[in-house]
Amino acid sequence: MRTLGTLSPDDGLSEMLFRLSVSSSVYCLELRSPWGFRLAARGVPAFHLLTSGDALLEVEGVPTATLIRAGDLVILPRGNAHQVHDRVDSAVPLLEDILKRRPPVDGRLAYGGGGPRTELVCGGFVVDQLPAQPVLEALPEIVHLRGHEGRAPEWLSGLIRMIAIELAAARPGAAAVVSRLTDALIAQALRAYLLANSPLPVPLEDAAVARALRLMRERPDESWSVPRLAAAVGLSRSSFAARFRAATGEPPMRSLTRYRLENAATYLRTSDAGLADIARRVGYDSDVSMSKAFRRRFGRSPGAYRATSQA
Repeated sequence: MRTLGTLSPDDGLSEMLFRLSVSSSVYCLELRSPWGFRLAARGVPAFHLLTSGDALLEVEGVPTATLIRAGDLVILPRGNAHQVHDRVDSAVPLLEDILKRRPPVDGRLAYGGGGPRTELVCGGFVVDQLPAQPVLEALPEIVHLRGHEGRAPEWLSGLIRMIAIELAAARPGAAAVVSRLTDALIAQALRAYLLANSPLPVPLEDAAVARALRLMRERPDESWSVPRLAAAVGLSRSSFAARFRAATGEPPMRSLTRYRLENAATYLRTSDAGLADIARRVGYDSDVSMSKAFRRRFGRSPGAYRATSQA
């Protein structure tokens, strides 16, 4: 049994991360403009970490491209087909074909033209699907962790430095060490994202409920009801309501209301958006109805909350 210091027995997030069994493959790419590559859908998670330069990520099923900057980490939890390139007109051959033509040397692949350099650490990982399924279902198509002013968070840059050293040294046992470091990388990334974005403080065992929570998070402005949520995750109304309460300890609409109001509070703290605009973004018909719910939740009006939180 693994332990972590004085880990509380009810630390559900740590328990979930401990049960994620990760087996990864990692490449370090040194790319010179123009460059690009694509990967077919594989049904397993993938990740890309940009250590220098900029890149565009286009993911099947996602309507807009994602700009990745130095220090950013992106995870594709469901392994959608995708392509990464320096600009929209660059060729994007399959990475598999590139690796066949130009096998990596000491874990590093040099590829592209003679222009500006971009460095990218990328790979895929296989997880134990049974315990991991609810976690992956709760995540969006793209998990994007942004570095600060071009620099990754210290935990991320530290792990990446260690991975790069192992890849470059190619010492005996390097493959096993890189696999363990990638395990830590993914666990840290998932923890950072879940703590920042999950509507619940702990992960879920029920994949259908996890999907419902993801829908609430990604589309809070939708006119959700219990029947609509149940239909979206393939359950009957009664079964969904019972499973949701069992998994979260509260009814679906109470969870949705709480998440909407927490979103509203975030907008009030971090933006100058008007109340009507915030109400629309978080799923209320009017600023009046949102204000009433907000006062019940936080004990003060949105205006008073904004004034004190931005003081």
